[in-house]
This record gives sequence, structure tokens and C-alpha cells, in this order.
Amino acid sequence: MFYLILKIEREQWLSPEKLERIQEERLRKIVTHAYNNTVFYRNLFKRCGVTPRDVRTEEDLKKLEPTKKKDLQEKFNEMVATGYSKENSRVSYTAGSTGNPAMIFHDGYTMDYFVASSMVELLDTGYKPWEKVVYTKRTTWRSHFLQKIGILRAYHVLSTIPVEEQAEALKEIDGSLIASYPTLLYSIAKVVAEKNYTIRPKAIIIGGELLTPHTRAFLEEVFKTRLYETYATIEFSTIARECSHGNWHINSTQGLVEFTNDGTILVTGLINKALPLIRYEIGDVGHPKKGSCPCGRGLPMMQILEGRQGDIFLLPDGREIPPIKVWGVRLILDRNVAAKRYQIIQEEPDLFVIRVVPTENFTAELEKRVKEELVKNLGYPVTVEIERVDEIPLIDDRKLRVEICKVKKP
Repeated sequence: MFYLILKIEREQWLSPEKLERIQEERLRKIVTHAYNNTVFYRNLFKRCGVTPRDVRTEEDLKKLEPTKKKDLQEKFNEMVATGYSKENSRVSYTAGSTGNPAMIFHDGYTMDYFVASSMVELLDTGYKPWEKVVYTKRTTWRSHFLQKIGILRAYHVLSTIPVEEQAEALKEIDGSLIASYPTLLYSIAKVVAEKNYTIRPKAIIIGGELLTPHTRAFLEEVFKTRLYETYATIEFSTIARECSHGNWHINSTQGLVEFTNDGTILVTGLINKALPLIRYEIGDVGHPKKGSCPCGRGLPMMQILEGRQGDIFLLPDGREIPPIKVWGVRLILDRNVAAKRYQIIQEEPDLFVIRVVPTENFTAELEKRVKEELVKNLGYPVTVEIERVDEIPLIDDRKLRVEICKVKKP
């Protein structure tokens, strides 16, 4: 484990050229492994007229069709590599916030790699191994032997208890680092502010959903600390994370990330042999960022995510509108700090409802602008209604589906 931590820590400071060589070497190995050991990828390669020898670089990957979550759900047994099963793999499930959950297998080495990578992530915020780290989550993690000697002392605040109790627990534990989800920690922070609790962690690691400018500003003000965003999934663990300069660095030796023209993210895992995933459509959107970062890391960068990808909207004229197209509405709400939470829901082909938990900035004028912007974004004269609500429930305490389509394809 310590070797992996040192290895991952060292790799992030290598030059882009050296990192690319490491990535390509791991890509060749995982592609060959997937072809030789899974029915699914052997069939996919043959269907695309490609052999493992033809896939050596990121550009070569485009010769292959993307793998969909639907494939994982329907052809799981064909995707599991020979020699792996529930008995010798760690079993996880995706959250299923935009569909049915999918089962995931990780081999032992991959789990160790993910843990080591997470440790590097903690250390990079200024956290020290002997300090307390507090997780707010639905279930607790299993304890490990290092905790008995005072290393990596993890404390769990269950999100299933009342938010007032969660806030009090954070105060009592007084951890050096807090790891949580944006909307969940926002709810806790409101109680912290109301009760005037003093909670001063060195840093907060946040992830799991879109972090709006309003939420970031509020959390940093309440806790008087710096927030670091992470982009992580069950399938690949941390795909990218924010550095102290505000740039998102991709863990390129752990996963190869592609961005299609419309921003769709495709990830090829470079470590996991139990369930190799090549060009996997993760269900999110984002864009690459060129240039180098002042922090000195050679890892490639990406733009801040434009939100976890929601449903596709289906208009009366037959057009399918991806959620990224209604980004103008979200910018108005976010930049004006006009909503604590919101959802854009297509109830009927020509009827949209924007559900809003408003702040005092959500004025009648802004409401009018939001309605006009949605019509403009969609490029169709739909009816837009605003529904002001006191709360919008989360999925599994952390997922917030922003774009929802209730219209079924004909």
C-alpha cells in the first residue's frame, strides 16, 4: 500500500510526455486483456474490425464503439473477465440516479490502487495521516488496522440521522478534513451557521454532484476553509480532482478520458482487470482544458463539469435535446444565486416545469428571464411554468437529478 501511495504521488509530477507513455503502456495491456478474457469485448472488436494491435493510443480508441451502461446491465456476465467472480472481487453498484443500478467488480489490486490514490488526494489538501478525517455518508466503511495505531482516523457521520445531529457530530469530532456531497453538506452548513458552531477543518473534499457557485461560496464562508472538488464514480473511483489553483487534473494513469464533440465523457479504465471497461459512457459531460497548471502537475486538465448529465428532452418536432443545451437556464440561476436547488422537468412534449427552491434573489423579473431562456435554449415555443417549492429530495442522500424528461419516445 505504501509503495502504491509513493508511486501515485510521484507519477502526478511527471512530465506530460512521460505520463502519456505510461498511459499508453497500460492501455495496450488492458485492451489485450479485455480482448483475450471477455466475450463482450472480443465480439465488439470483431464487430468493429479491430484487433488489440490496432489500439495503442487514445486516437486509436475511436475505432471502437463506446460501451454503454445498458451493456453493463444487460451483458454483465459477458463483460466479466475469465477467472473473476463475486468470490474473488469487490462487488459494488452504481447509484443509478438516471437509470437502473449496475453491478461492478473490482479486483484486489484495483481496490488497493483506489485506496492509495484517495490517500494521495487527502495528503494534497494538507491533511496529515495522524489527523481526523470525517465522512458524511449513508453507511460506514469498514475499519482498518491502521486506525488502531492512530493512522487515518476516519469518523463517519451518517446522513440518515437528522441534519441537526449531523452538524453537532461535526462539531464534536472536530476533524482536520471533511469529505461530503455538496447538497448534503450545504444542509448541514445551514444548521452550523444558525447555531453559530465553530468548525474549522483544514480543507473540505466535495464530490458526487454539481457544486454550484452559491454552494461553494456558502460552504467556504461557514467553515472558513478551502473546498476541493473531485469527479469520481463507482466504476473508476476518482477520475479527476481539483488542485489548489482551481484546475481539474485527470488521473490519466488510472483512467483514459475522452470528450466527444457534444461533451460526452468516455472513460477507459487502465487498472481493473476483473471488469475492464473501454470507452465507457459514464453519463456526464465536460471538456478538456489545454495548457499547463501553475501547480506543476503534468496530469492533463479538464474544464469544470457542466453538471452530471440528465435526461434527454424530446420535443414535439422530433428533436432530441441533450441537457447541456439548457445550460443557459442554469447559468442564470447560479450566477444570480437565485435557487438553492432546482430541476428542469419536461412533463409533456410542449410543457416544461422548472421546480425551484428559491432564494430572495429569485425575483419576478428573474423568473421571466428563466422562462425566456429555456424557450431560447430549446429552440421551440414550449410552455414553461415555475413551481416554487420548499425542498427537492435527493436520491440516495446525494444525487440531484436536474434535468428530467417524463415524455417517452414514440
